[in-house]
Amino acid sequence: MPDNEMVYKEPTQAQELLAEVVRELDGNHLKVRSGEAIQLLTVSEDGWPHAAQLSVGEFLAIGPDVLLVAIWPKTHTAENLRRDGRLTLWLVFNSALLEMRGRATLKAEHQTKLDLAVFQIKIESVSEHRSNYADVTTGVTFKLHDHERTFARWREQIAALKQLV
Repeated sequence: MPDNEMVYKEPTQAQELLAEVVRELDGNHLKVRSGEAIQLLTVSEDGWPHAAQLSVGEFLAIGPDVLLVAIWPKTHTAENLRRDGRLTLWLVFNSALLEMRGRATLKAEHQTKLDLAVFQIKIESVSEHRSNYADVTTGVTFKLHDHERTFARWREQIAALKQLV
């Protein structure tokens, strides 16, 4: 195998999420990814990327090409999604980095006790970045301070998202 094939591997392309990813983001497996952030990148008003780190407690996969996300309504992320809608999501999955591009539209506001805004994301493309010489083991991770309280909040948020389906 030539050195360039050993180092670089062309990303695989798809139009929707793998069934395994949809299952992990269906709201029933919060503990599996409780310490991992899903990166949500939006386009800021001045055209620069804006990154936010969200948890599995803010996402719900309702199909292979549609997600719901609950976020703070007055954040730059929410403002960017209202104004432009374009986004990229990054998730480490199965030793690879999944890059999901999509468009968001506002679905509901004032959800849960936290008054969250909910956006529906239509996935337009999924690129799986995998290396021939190494596995992606982690992206952004975090350690929860209060598991019980966080999981209670996440379950409430996922229940609110499921009611919007």
